[in-house]
Amino acid sequence: MINAELKEINIGAVIKKRLDELEMTKSEFGRLIGVPQQHVNRIFEKDSIDTKRLVKICRALDFNFFALYCSFPTSVNAYLAAVALGDGDAKNNIGDTALLAQIESQKVNEANLKKTEKDLRNQIAVLQRSVDQLNSQLDDKNEIINLLKNRN
Repeated sequence: MINAELKEINIGAVIKKRLDELEMTKSEFGRLIGVPQQHVNRIFEKDSIDTKRLVKICRALDFNFFALYCSFPTSVNAYLAAVALGDGDAKNNIGDTALLAQIESQKVNEANLKKTEKDLRNQIAVLQRSVDQLNSQLDDKNEIINLLKNRN
């Protein structure tokens, strides 16, 4: 039997923190989990939540909130992580130090990808504004051409 240490957490506060990390709006979050925006604040205030709703929230925010309720002994965590990182090979014997290095590396990669995504979204917005401006200028030029044609 695995001796899991059960924790008491304020799930609403943790959900709010994750939403902020993702820079997701309350209305977008509400739409993803199927609740009106005005009910989203109630979720943030809860210290417990129905499991069916938490499953939806886990999927919407791409995070396993259930894992926050308990922690397993380090040897179990290392074993499970070794299986996960070792392409499913339960006999993968990577040490805790190597495992932690891989996990930290993955965290850095994830943070870099999120920053790149944010930068790309900003670039897309700038380019969209440029396209809109160019379209407006093209419309103005077409208008001028039509006026000149009508004069002749």
